[in-house]
Amino acid sequence: MTRALARGLSVIEILAAAPEEGVSPSSIATQVGLDKATVARLLQTLVATEFAIRDEATRRYRLSSKIMRLARGVSNELSLPRIARPHLKRLWASLNETVHLGVIEGVSVVYLDKLESTNSIQLVSAVGQTMPLHSTSLGKAMLAGMSESERDEKLQKMDFARRTERTICDRGEFLKEIRRIQRIGYATDDRENEPLGACVAAVITGRNGRPVGAISVAGPAFRIRPHFEDIGRQVRAAAAAVTADLGIGSSNEAYEPHADTGVRDRAPGE
Repeated sequence: MTRALARGLSVIEILAAAPEEGVSPSSIATQVGLDKATVARLLQTLVATEFAIRDEATRRYRLSSKIMRLARGVSNELSLPRIARPHLKRLWASLNETVHLGVIEGVSVVYLDKLESTNSIQLVSAVGQTMPLHSTSLGKAMLAGMSESERDEKLQKMDFARRTERTICDRGEFLKEIRRIQRIGYATDDRENEPLGACVAAVITGRNGRPVGAISVAGPAFRIRPHFEDIGRQVRAAAAAVTADLGIGSSNEAYEPHADTGVRDRAPGE
């Protein structure tokens, strides 16, 4: 048995049982029976590999969303697409724009599911594809749903690469955008990831209000931009409904299809 791995797993077990505010290194050392220097090295490794988060204000540690995603590998990671599918279908039927389900992986968004618009002009994407957090509505929605410390840790690792002339590349401006998203309840990508594309997304939250994914509606900017507010309302309601169906939250909004579009009987791929 590898001793360092065994010790690291012991620390992870302590972090998993810790209260929401986290646990101090000295408490961990006492519980696992190791000296403080050894525990400090183990915690540094866990933080460096994104399995743990250090709160700079309290100097306490807790598990990151990364290890929570691993823990959900059998449950939420598999059930999230299945549970979200009916709500994706309703958005697709209501708007006839491409609908995505995404999660965070490192500093990228990964598409878990997609229902494609039947319009002749549409954006190109694929399940399994990754995109930056800072230039996509999915990424911005999930960043806005994080705690400040967790979000800051992500921001420090993001390169803010320019995707289009409208991409927000300044961290200060990006934080203003995050605050706007938190205020209105949904995120927008206004030609920031693709020059002619636009998206609207809302976060799906889990335990303690942490993001487990997000839903977006995407299409050409000329079709999406004029309807940001209406699409935002629908996406926000759909994400809240998925949260409720996961059994880890509650939905305060009923899903309301767009009054001006018909609801088709079948979604793509059926």
